[in-house]
Amino acid sequence: MLVHQFKTQSDENVGHPAGGKISQVELVRLEMAWRTKHNVIDRGIFLMRHMETYKGVTGKAWERRFSNECTDAGDITYKQRKEIDALRHKYIAKMLLSDTNTYRSFVEADVARYKKLSGDEKKEARSGSL
Repeated sequence: MLVHQFKTQSDENVGHPAGGKISQVELVRLEMAWRTKHNVIDRGIFLMRHMETYKGVTGKAWERRFSNECTDAGDITYKQRKEIDALRHKYIAKMLLSDTNTYRSFVEADVARYKKLSGDEKKEARSGSL
């Protein structure tokens, strides 16, 4: 879906040097043991992880570091949920602390205030977060 959106938007970008070439590329969906069927919520995390780990090889040679998606009933496994949560934290931290983030100083100030809180205050602050 994301590749389709990219191709569509590239076609619409008149004057882009690769605009015409991108629309002619045939999409190939790779067969992966960890490919999801039920989890559509975390597709951005999967996409970022795939961009981070894909080195031009497929199958067992691709070091993906993802557990298989779910049980036969469609429930996301505990192991994969923990992996997704860890990656979500990693990517959020990288974005928030990026030099290109206009609001980085606000994030750093919030972190500094959080570090000064007592254990109970930190627990209360976490319970009110998303």
